[in-house]
Amino acid sequence: MSEKTEYLSKRLLLIIGIIWVAILVIGLILYFTGFNEAFYSDSSTIRAAFKAITYLGEPVTYIIIATIIYLGYNKNLAKRAVIMLLFSEYLVYIFKGIFQDQRPLTNEDPTEDYGFIEPKYGFPSGHTQNSFSFYEYLANEFKDEYKYKQVPIVPIILSGIVFLIAISRMIIGVHDLQDVIGGFLIGIGILLLYIYLEPFFSEQFNKLNLITKIILTVAVSLLLFLLGTLWFPNAGLGLVDPPLYYRDAGGFAEVGGVLIGFGVGYILEHEYIKYNPSQLTNKKKLINLIIGILILLVVFLPFEYLIEIDSVFYRLARYALIGFVLAYIVPLICTKIDSKL
Repeated sequence: MSEKTEYLSKRLLLIIGIIWVAILVIGLILYFTGFNEAFYSDSSTIRAAFKAITYLGEPVTYIIIATIIYLGYNKNLAKRAVIMLLFSEYLVYIFKGIFQDQRPLTNEDPTEDYGFIEPKYGFPSGHTQNSFSFYEYLANEFKDEYKYKQVPIVPIILSGIVFLIAISRMIIGVHDLQDVIGGFLIGIGILLLYIYLEPFFSEQFNKLNLITKIILTVAVSLLLFLLGTLWFPNAGLGLVDPPLYYRDAGGFAEVGGVLIGFGVGYILEHEYIKYNPSQLTNKKKLINLIIGILILLVVFLPFEYLIEIDSVFYRLARYALIGFVLAYIVPLICTKIDSKL
């Protein structure tokens, strides 16, 4: 696989176009025939199973996958996939702020065992949009590899994961059909836009010197964070007057933080460390993956689930830390350990 993203073939574009139209038509038919919330399940067993599936679209899962690709396969691919995900996440909250669509009724009463209780606006489904953008971007990268009788295995598996994540959001009662269909359609558009624009912007960015790259990365990240937070302070929320902590649950701080930390970390790592998994043995790759995932979980889990500070700047800082640890600190540690083995 080349370092540069390949453009989609005309045949694949046609297939994607057909899929886009099919999703839209099927969604409209189901919506106007009264199936908007028909996918919700009253079975606690089924909901429990799909609660587990929905975690495949959670930040911690993306972090682990990005780490595996970054340390064990292709650093450049991991970088492009992370930026793809951040681009999609940012637009999720822009659209939520614009449409301010309420969640299904099954998500309104925390006294009932409906599944997850989400305070955020519903349209579009962020899990659906982000998982499509992220997983299908990887599917496009691996479309010519790991085939069985000319059948691309990885794209089929990843597409199945995206479908299950989308279905899970309706089954556990936190999204209705229109949210999921919207996530699919917007995700397809974002994916195509990114595949075609990313090579050009990467080429222009790589022409800059080190200091300019860092300044531009920090400036753009902070600008996106401030614009999103000021224009749509409740973009991730469906509450009229949300508590400050829930207000901070919006994705603008996450996107800005990861862009700063991961972006600066990647630039510095590429300049000074030059970690290259393709030159490592499988044993060293495995050791690096174990070390990297453990370090990231130690950094991510306490700040995400144990320490609650009501500040968007705290959220920005901790996601910047996570991004920097993944892009720079972990490769630095792994390089030191590899030299001793």
